[in-house]
Amino acid sequence: MQDSSTGLRERQRTETLHRLHDAAVELVREDGMTAATVSAIADRAGVSRRTFFNYYATKEDAVLGAGPAHVPDGAIDGLLDGDDRLGDAVRLVIRVVRTIRHTPTDRVALRKLRRANPELRERTQQHTIHAYQLLADALAERYEGAQADSAIALILIAVSAVRFAYRHDPDIFDNPDSPAVSSAVTIFREIIKDLQ
Repeated sequence: MQDSSTGLRERQRTETLHRLHDAAVELVREDGMTAATVSAIADRAGVSRRTFFNYYATKEDAVLGAGPAHVPDGAIDGLLDGDDRLGDAVRLVIRVVRTIRHTPTDRVALRKLRRANPELRERTQQHTIHAYQLLADALAERYEGAQADSAIALILIAVSAVRFAYRHDPDIFDNPDSPAVSSAVTIFREIIKDLQ
């Protein structure tokens, strides 16, 4: 059970994350990325620059509401053991990429901001590549030898399937049960079968 001070600290942390994200989005909408400096974002959110960097590494991260990905505890256990290894790997990739988002955000509005600001697209790609690498590293630590190679190869195929599904439904990270995900898994499974 967590004590009340831990709960209060976590609520305050969440509120500060949201304030910084909201301030960053507002400034970009009003004046563009150039004018949305770290100082301006911190001022609008009512925090210091130092506090800003305790929450976000860059102003782009604040706009995106994003931060470093992580592999949830136990997420890779049994990856190579199930009957639906490709489907499990696709869901794992989605689960890890979802950890990039640290604050809830309006996905449609965020897509518009990313389209209008190349630096936001670039930062999103950096986070996504980091998430994939983090996952590959976790698999290399979890499995050994040929099993590690198989797990990493499976994840690389899953990454392609996720990217394919995303093209058909950009909201798959909010809805991992999207028909686009199951369709992508089916298509990739058939292609792999045809290659044999």
